[in-house]
Amino acid sequence: MTRPADRVLLRVPTADDAATWCALFDDAEVMRYIGDGERRDLAYYEGLVQRQQRLAETTGLCLFSVLVEEEVVGFAGIQPWSHDWGPLGMSETGWRLGRSYWGRGYATEAARSTVDRAHGSAVTHVIAMIQEGNAASFGVARALGMTTERVVLSPEGARVHQLGLSLKP
Repeated sequence: MTRPADRVLLRVPTADDAATWCALFDDAEVMRYIGDGERRDLAYYEGLVQRQQRLAETTGLCLFSVLVEEEVVGFAGIQPWSHDWGPLGMSETGWRLGRSYWGRGYATEAARSTVDRAHGSAVTHVIAMIQEGNAASFGVARALGMTTERVVLSPEGARVHQLGLSLKP
């Protein structure tokens, strides 16, 4: 039997991944629990890829492209919280897959792999910010062993759970 670990590969995103991410995430259902749900253009994802490449160079961590059978299906990784609200200065783990890849265990395996990569790095604690109602992401976070630390309101007024996980040895 094939384990999920055998099916999922992570790599630092390439410039070509920006167009793939843009296409995968140009879906209202995929973006439903991300900020205000805004779908982004190619320029946004090109900038995101460039930021992740720089982050990988300096820390070894980033939002990695998730590949299944050599096909990019989304991203998963760890990066500094990048908004001006919430857990400023903390390391956030996150994941997002195209809708046609949901429900197969890929997000959980990719997220677990990114957290495993963070062990032994300077990161000693990761958080995940998950909007209420996002049962799938709560399932991934719980599978990682994350627990709710607090609930905050986003600028859009959504209740967002800050889940945390200690990476101390």
